[in-house]
Amino acid sequence: MMPFVRIGRQTRVIVATPAAPRSGRRPTIADVARAAGVSTAVVSYALNDRRGVSVATRERVLRVADELGWRPNPAARSMRAGAQAVGLAVVAGETLHGAPVLDVVAVLQRAMHDRGLGVDLRVIPDVAAAAELYRRWGAERRCEVVVVPEVRSDDVRLRAATEAGLRPVAIGPVGVAPGLAAVEVDDEEAYARVARYLRGLGHARVALVADPADRLRTTACERGMREGLGDGDVSVDVVVTDGSVEGAAGATRRLLTQSVRPTAVVLASDVMALAGLDVARRTGLVVPWDVSVVAGADSVLCRLATPALTSLPALAHDLGAALAAAVTGTLDAGGDGEPTRVPLAVGALAVRGSTAPHAH
Repeated sequence: MMPFVRIGRQTRVIVATPAAPRSGRRPTIADVARAAGVSTAVVSYALNDRRGVSVATRERVLRVADELGWRPNPAARSMRAGAQAVGLAVVAGETLHGAPVLDVVAVLQRAMHDRGLGVDLRVIPDVAAAAELYRRWGAERRCEVVVVPEVRSDDVRLRAATEAGLRPVAIGPVGVAPGLAAVEVDDEEAYARVARYLRGLGHARVALVADPADRLRTTACERGMREGLGDGDVSVDVVVTDGSVEGAAGATRRLLTQSVRPTAVVLASDVMALAGLDVARRTGLVVPWDVSVVAGADSVLCRLATPALTSLPALAHDLGAALAAAVTGTLDAGGDGEPTRVPLAVGALAVRGSTAPHAH
């Protein structure tokens, strides 16, 4: 019997089944897209006979699919009846708003388990790769909701997810991703509290070693520092980095070796603060008497450091719970009504041995 495959509303006869890609794996929608010179979204529209694709493009995609021997994936097709996972793509080396990725995912996974859903976690090289992954997930109906962490200004991932028919849940400071579901972390208020605390200790020159400038969180943290220090005689130097330990160490070294150095340094994460602590020692300064050091996120490393680091609290559990609420609300809304936006306040500063009054 001559083989055939049903694609969308069309039944196409397969005269001969060409060999699969050289690797021997099953051809995917991404393979068809590359061979046809179109996006995965266009391939999905063409294969499913949906509007928005020209006749010529549709015919080209169908021809290429036949030539490659593409067949509908039963598992992927079954997902059309309902998503089986929440998608999350994390750029390698990044955290989830300062919290360890796996700690947050563990809390989210427990909440999703009750709904019969998993968390599809991918580690990718950059935001462009994440955007392409979301486009593919949308074309394959792999997920209904995707999480977009560490939101940038004009973030391509939000556009890609929305255009692919997915429903993004953003993680960022208050006001992030207007019109979309989000977890809104009040970084501005938290850093304003840190600034007021340092000002109360008598520090008149404070520095913030921050994450990259394109992250909305960085802007919110800087705004909070400036608000908390006020317009008086206290100054703040803000140094943006690439978010790495090496970047934090280099920035701290430059700050502490200049002619007029800060008497207190706030660093965006636990590992950045540990790097700053090490740099202070290597430059001959005694923490906290010569310089105070504050971590923007707590961890066991902060508590075990010598001296132990004054820190804002770790957000892992609270962020996971807030994210679960935002995802659940988005799923329950079914695309109708207002987007689910969950506020997340940052808890009290844990004061430890790395901060002290400034000795004038």
